[in-house]
Amino acid sequence: MTRTSPFPGHTPPLAALRAFEAVARLGSLSRAAVELHVTKSAVSHQLRALEADMGIALLHRGGRLRRAEVTEAGADLLASVQQALALLATACRNTRAAAQGRGRLGLNISANPSLASLWLAPRIGRFIELHPGIDVQVFLHASQDPAWSSQALDLAFLHTRDTGARLAAPGDLPVLAETVLPVCSPALIAPGQRDQPRALLAHRWLEEKHVDSPETDWRTWRRHLGLEGEPVPEPLVLSGLSTVVAAAVAGVGIALGRAPLIDEELAAGRLVPLVPQYRLAGSWGYVMRMARDGGRAGAALPALVEFLVEEGRPSFEAHGRCLPLS
Repeated sequence: MTRTSPFPGHTPPLAALRAFEAVARLGSLSRAAVELHVTKSAVSHQLRALEADMGIALLHRGGRLRRAEVTEAGADLLASVQQALALLATACRNTRAAAQGRGRLGLNISANPSLASLWLAPRIGRFIELHPGIDVQVFLHASQDPAWSSQALDLAFLHTRDTGARLAAPGDLPVLAETVLPVCSPALIAPGQRDQPRALLAHRWLEEKHVDSPETDWRTWRRHLGLEGEPVPEPLVLSGLSTVVAAAVAGVGIALGRAPLIDEELAAGRLVPLVPQYRLAGSWGYVMRMARDGGRAGAALPALVEFLVEEGRPSFEAHGRCLPLS
């Protein structure tokens, strides 16, 4: 009896997909060949075969380009290939660990780019130091719909309008409450002027493009700071808090930062808080949602959840000390 394949359609060889991912990430056939321990001609052959199989160009390479760059079709394929390779790596690592009797456990979690890069990444590093037997893979999602099945997620962070009684779904666990405050590079405003609202007028204002968040809008802050009648240029609006933070750290201007996502930058001195007498409570926060099946990793998931809840607890205390938005 012939069994039906669970993977309908033709899938290219894994070696070709790995070659494509390496070249797209490293920007060079030569560097990809070194990483994959094959010749440059072998990588080139794999790429040509893959593009012939797909029926479309996946990479721009050669000519005047200094590095290989993905085409639009290549970018779509690359995201899926990288996720698939990450899942394979995690599964192989867990299987290998179990076979060697080390009992290592793997967790897959997902968050939006700003939370993942600004708040979650350093804490995952600290968690792994405390729990060396647990591996954590972090995926990114751009919407409120994480890829639970395709990424085999155990846990996802969701940005919600209310982290109090009205949660996103039954069982969601509040983990972070947001506080909004003006911040800038320490080189931008002298220490003696950082508590003076008028000092903010001398610099460009940076604003995050954030829906339904009056506390991240400089028009709200002009009213709170008593600067409504002052002439100021239109804020520079950027997409994503991580982009806003990068611009502020580079000295481009003054940003409205969302703590605790900016706590690492403040602690390191890359950003400094301004007008400390003014803090607005954020109308958004984060909850954690566990996989419906309880995840794949047994006791590893409760350990991570407990750690992250403790890490997020100070954010609720700071939120409670804020000025009201109105």
